[in-house]
Amino acid sequence: MAPLPTKVFLAAVCSMVSFGFAQGESAADKKPSASAKHHSVLKVITGPIKPVIPRVWLSDGHAKQCKVGVGESFPSINLPNIRGTLTDLASLHGRQATVVLFWHPDRWMARTALIDMQRDVFKKFDPEKVSVVGIAVHQQASDLPSVLGKLNAEFPQLVDTSGEALSLVGTFSLPRIYVLDAEGTIVWFDIEYSEATRRELQQTLIALTAE
Repeated sequence: MAPLPTKVFLAAVCSMVSFGFAQGESAADKKPSASAKHHSVLKVITGPIKPVIPRVWLSDGHAKQCKVGVGESFPSINLPNIRGTLTDLASLHGRQATVVLFWHPDRWMARTALIDMQRDVFKKFDPEKVSVVGIAVHQQASDLPSVLGKLNAEFPQLVDTSGEALSLVGTFSLPRIYVLDAEGTIVWFDIEYSEATRRELQQTLIALTAE
């Protein structure tokens, strides 16, 4: 059999290709038959995750510096405020939560904590529900307005000039921050202040104030 001329061969190939495309298009345009199977995908819907209070982890050395811990009642503390009026700490408690910050201005972590307490607690939450109280350790009341003014810390402050109040909760490490529930029980605390402390503090307060 003699070979086809080149033009005839190319015309035949193009015709076959065009026929294939036409067949593909017609198949794609066809509607699914009645016997076609339909598949359903089940989606599991879960409820909102309830916020939880972070667990407190302490090294053996840090644990020895603590006299009270989670699940214990916070000690009864009566100290003068900046104006010299003797004040019961319990009278400053919030209905849902109370943050107590022991601090000394010579520590940068304490100064950072004061700034964050103002923004993250005092300004963020309803003060009747969540209160924050600073306890200035080994300080004179007359020195505090200047320090607090520079840091824009407006929340209540008590003055622990002798360090007696600090000795009720622990030794050394400042700043110390405690969160109390509505009954005055310690639910979380830290004996330093860092970004992790700030994050866990917020998580604790959200858990305590969740509806």
